[in-house]
Amino acid sequence: MAVSMTGWITRSATTRPLPAPSLPASREVVLEAVLNPSRLPTPPAIALRVVEAASRPECRPGEIVALLSQDPGLCAKLLKAVNSVQYGLIRPVGSIERAVIVVGLNKVRSLALGLSLPAMRPQSRSDPAAREHSLAAVGGAIIARELSARLRYPAPENDLVAGLLRDLGGLLLQQTFPAAWATLAAHVGDPLEEEQCQREREVFGVDHAEVAAELLRSWNLPDDVIEPIRHHHHPDRLVGTPRASRAELLWFAGLLTRLEATVEYPAALDRVLAVAEDRFSLPRNDLAEFLQEIVPKIDQFAKLLSRDIGNCPDYGAILTAGEDELLKLTANPE
Repeated sequence: MAVSMTGWITRSATTRPLPAPSLPASREVVLEAVLNPSRLPTPPAIALRVVEAASRPECRPGEIVALLSQDPGLCAKLLKAVNSVQYGLIRPVGSIERAVIVVGLNKVRSLALGLSLPAMRPQSRSDPAAREHSLAAVGGAIIARELSARLRYPAPENDLVAGLLRDLGGLLLQQTFPAAWATLAAHVGDPLEEEQCQREREVFGVDHAEVAAELLRSWNLPDDVIEPIRHHHHPDRLVGTPRASRAELLWFAGLLTRLEATVEYPAALDRVLAVAEDRFSLPRNDLAEFLQEIVPKIDQFAKLLSRDIGNCPDYGAILTAGEDELLKLTANPE
């Protein structure tokens, strides 16, 4: 097996995943099948070592620089990210040493992990499901970070990585049980996918959020990333804990990435607007302005990650169109 430039091991073409168990099966059997190493890429070794090292209070910048220097491809991506307009630097950064000092250990830790994660399935214009997932992952990641920064949460870059990782479990379930997953994908009438986890548990005995959490636990990521991902469809389960705000942030970011689907469902759009104002202090006009600023950042981040997301929806225009439908419905109730 060969190691790629981003630290992932490329498996031999002759390596075949184990057969999937027949459904219905127990939660344990499904998790064992979905998370079997034969189905998964090897984690980004250097990035995970950076995460582990930067999480220690006694970690020094030189230790992180030494680790990153072992992966030239990751270094190049990291420098490109730090020099992007999203960080607003007056002068470009030309070395990893300088990048670590300028943006800090926590941001470098999160960026290293986010930038080293390739798509979990091949990217192809003939594969709309992969493109849809990439859009949701990249869009959700940027929305989570930008909203986190707006709300002055302590770790926007960690929120970005959590947003990028939150739905990995869906891809793994789809990869392992394609026929069963297709029956879920065909479900209509749930534009915000608020019933998705329940439907998954009925079919698989486990949902995609739990699968993602178990995968990330096997990578030794910290619990403050794992647990919000596990509960990002039900953030109320973490109320009263320090991780509740991240879980709720991931939940809301997911709602916003599905905004396009709400145009035909005024009640769903009304729910999104209510959550935005009540929980995130974003009344309609502020939400529209926030969304307008998001789109170019999503496109830029997708290019940085080499992800094909197609045409990023104009979320601001979608919100306006949806509000027009709401007004018509209010003016002409049936």
